[in-house]
Amino acid sequence: MIRELINFTANLDEEFKNLGSVPKEGLHVRVKIVTDESGSASIDVINFEYELYSKKQRKEVSGYLTQCKILHQNAWCIDTNKCFDLPIKAIHTCSPFAVAFKREHLEGGAKYKENIGKKKQIYERFDDYFNKAFSLFENREDSEKYVLFKHFFTHNTFTSILRKIESESMNVRTGLEQELVSFKEAFKEASDKMQKEIIKGQIADIEQQLLKVKPLEDSDYVIFYLDIPLGLYKQAHKKYLDDKLFNTANYNTVQDKDGFIYGTSNFMNGFNSNMPFLMHQTAPFDINGRISNIDAKLLNELKNIFPNKTLPNPLPIFIYKKELQGKVIAIFRESEFRFGHKEIIQELTEKNIDDISNYYLLFWQNTMDGIVFKDYDFVSRFEYKLSNPIAILNLFDIKEKGGKELKYYPLISNIFEFEQQVLKPFIQSKYLRVDYFGELNKDDYAKLDLTFSSYCKYRKTIYDYVYKSQRNAIDGHIFDEMVFNSIKDDIKNKNDYGIKEKLNIWHSLYGYFNKNNNNQINMVNKLKEYQNFVASIIADGEFPSISDEKFAFAAGQVIEYILSKSKSANTSYSLLEPYLQQSKCAEFKRAIANDFGRYKHENFSKNFEKVAAFVLSYETSANLKHLLPQILSGVFSKNQLFSNNSLK
Repeated sequence: MIRELINFTANLDEEFKNLGSVPKEGLHVRVKIVTDESGSASIDVINFEYELYSKKQRKEVSGYLTQCKILHQNAWCIDTNKCFDLPIKAIHTCSPFAVAFKREHLEGGAKYKENIGKKKQIYERFDDYFNKAFSLFENREDSEKYVLFKHFFTHNTFTSILRKIESESMNVRTGLEQELVSFKEAFKEASDKMQKEIIKGQIADIEQQLLKVKPLEDSDYVIFYLDIPLGLYKQAHKKYLDDKLFNTANYNTVQDKDGFIYGTSNFMNGFNSNMPFLMHQTAPFDINGRISNIDAKLLNELKNIFPNKTLPNPLPIFIYKKELQGKVIAIFRESEFRFGHKEIIQELTEKNIDDISNYYLLFWQNTMDGIVFKDYDFVSRFEYKLSNPIAILNLFDIKEKGGKELKYYPLISNIFEFEQQVLKPFIQSKYLRVDYFGELNKDDYAKLDLTFSSYCKYRKTIYDYVYKSQRNAIDGHIFDEMVFNSIKDDIKNKNDYGIKEKLNIWHSLYGYFNKNNNNQINMVNKLKEYQNFVASIIADGEFPSISDEKFAFAAGQVIEYILSKSKSANTSYSLLEPYLQQSKCAEFKRAIANDFGRYKHENFSKNFEKVAAFVLSYETSANLKHLLPQILSGVFSKNQLFSNNSLK
């Protein structure tokens, strides 16, 4: 896995690696060292550059902030456990040329107040920070050039710049706030629609300007940069990375003549060198293997790319197919990072790239704890197109939503259409969404208890079936369970349309998921056979070729006819539930007889009398819960028991 990720990252160009990244949210200040006429050097506290960045800003990031972003990317700690400000972890840069911390650590901030009398304040920790940062220099002479930058913090000079920035920002802010009040008053008084739109735009513009001069919040960064060439930043950061990119320095090799250092990978590694009780005690080796500092740097770059949302998720990582990998990235980039895995595969297919094979499929999530890999698996070959198009038949005569025409199902020709039309309806939330790897949130499945059960049990199965072409993952048993769990929820929720739609899918796809069944059953033909069976009973009162399945279907017709006599029949299917709970034929028939007795004062047709007589006289030892599909098909099929010729 590690080698494939390294190769993948190595094939990405530098421009792409930086796409989508943004500056840290907060204040970015760049200062320089100046020399006066007497040759005395100092940090210039009069002429400096600064700009505030907020994610709420709609305008493009300025050139200055783009430069600052590149600088802090080449000065930042790998993670806070490897910063130079341990154990408090407040300073997040690891460079002699940059210092970054959050406003909360300055006087008046929440962390400052929390630390009073308990921990050293950040003002007291700059000396230790720079002692560690200066160790990144090759020799003492280099560090002496930048002692002024250290003193800028240890002597608390930097606060004078912060006060000046706040004073300037306050003046600008006051003027903008006055303008904002005036424009809002003008908006209230304006009667012309076009004029209101113009003023609305002016208000939005001022609100954007205010973001650049807003007071710093505790969560905002304050980042100071020394104005020196980027190359010096990179040189110091490389020294830091060569050491800290590894999980621990305890197993690092000596740098060889080519500049390679080998150590234990820090990428997604649970290795704990400082916890002997978690390590092998009897193994003949200390560690499983090492990677080079170059590879470790590439893995760190990949970790930093994920949050930029410039990679499709899930991400296919092709082995020995650099050209195909490049096409995947190009398609995603051309879509302005809007395409998902489905759209990218479709684009590849349209470009006649049929050999989508031999790749790792990686699914990750950005979490509060960083990047988490939810799934990583090898796909030997992805089957996008179905061998034969699949048709869902409208067997239960449902109409288009909001229309009078019978619903038409388009042919299903690829796996993503199959996912959308066949599988997703059985595990989706009340918001019609499916999250394959998110937290199991029961709130999204309110009143869908059985659907939630299927979702918990089979979401990974469906993901494997669709995205990894593991066609043996779903069999007839799993398909039936998902279908009828969902239908039972629809019955409780009075969703007649949903029930019939899922019965359409079940009957149409039954044979597809039961290919290995020795007795191939065409449920579409079976449904017609059941309907013909009921018609035969009505026509001549005979019971040709009787079976438990035909009995169950006929019973469903009888149940639906009886329930139609209920005043609540049109508003609830709750009356169906007692039938669905029965497993023994005698109890099932007793429930039918009881309901018939409850409504015997109503008119009943001769057709009903004939079919009911058959149902109530039939005997079987079968578990009727296994005949639920046929019972429900009888309930929701066109009912043949209604007739103008009635009995009292």
